[in-house]
Amino acid sequence: MLLPLARAGIEITGLDLSAQMLERCRAKLQSEPSEVRDRARLLVADMTSFDLGRRFAAIICPFAGFQQLRTVEQQLACLDRCRAHLLPHGRLVLDLPNPDPAPAEYARDEPGDGEAAAELVEWTEGRRIRWWMTVIGYDRLQQCNECELTYEVSQADGAPRRLTETISLRYTFRYELEHLLVRAGFRVVALYGDYDRSPFGDGSPAMIVVAEPSGA
Repeated sequence: MLLPLARAGIEITGLDLSAQMLERCRAKLQSEPSEVRDRARLLVADMTSFDLGRRFAAIICPFAGFQQLRTVEQQLACLDRCRAHLLPHGRLVLDLPNPDPAPAEYARDEPGDGEAAAELVEWTEGRRIRWWMTVIGYDRLQQCNECELTYEVSQADGAPRRLTETISLRYTFRYELEHLLVRAGFRVVALYGDYDRSPFGDGSPAMIVVAEPSGA
């Protein structure tokens, strides 16, 4: 997301707690024109405690990054930091999945508990990535899924390589998120069900919330 925005002429600052991920991004930036590189700033920072000393017109938390926050205290700390870094009438955009608490067998056409649907991604230099996520545990008290992510990388010559990691993702529901935003001093401006800005509905795959400081 950072590269397309910088290419579009937008000044952007990217935060990540992983120095390795930021190094990957810097390596990609090196192949960009100097004007694109000059628009992008990369910082190692925790999303619950960052202080950049300036304000922004927009803050985006894409690809369900908000799910990495396991407690309400962490969520509110993140929202507080976002509000402190927004200009008046600035916008906060949170991209989250639309959680479905119904049992998988209720829909009859969904995988059962623990099963996974794989996705195939065409990568670089003829390589392909087949990946899937399997829920291996659920903490009802914390609303957290323990998930196993599996990546199968096929080289151009067909040689496979498999990588596996375990992550914990906290699910937040629509009205819960709206209450969190109000507690943190925001008001909801828009709620979409997908990247095409379609209305949020029962079958929406995503929950994309746009909010601004309530005092704006």
